[in-house]
Amino acid sequence: MIIEDERYGDQPDFNYDIIDENQHVHVSHERTSELYEFIQTHHQIRDRQTHSQLQADLVVHLWQKHRAN
Repeated sequence: MIIEDERYGDQPDFNYDIIDENQHVHVSHERTSELYEFIQTHHQIRDRQTHSQLQADLVVHLWQKHRAN
């Protein structure tokens, strides 16, 4: 049996080894409120109790969604 990879079909081949030398990206090292909010949210999700509650809520949501179909 021969299996062909048709995943990319007509899409172009992205070559990430070629880097545009003229493109300059400004990297900010400032501590913004968005960064602090992201870190706080990350720590809340990493909390075992919050993680378990989010997981249970997801299961309930998925059951409700699939029951409607």
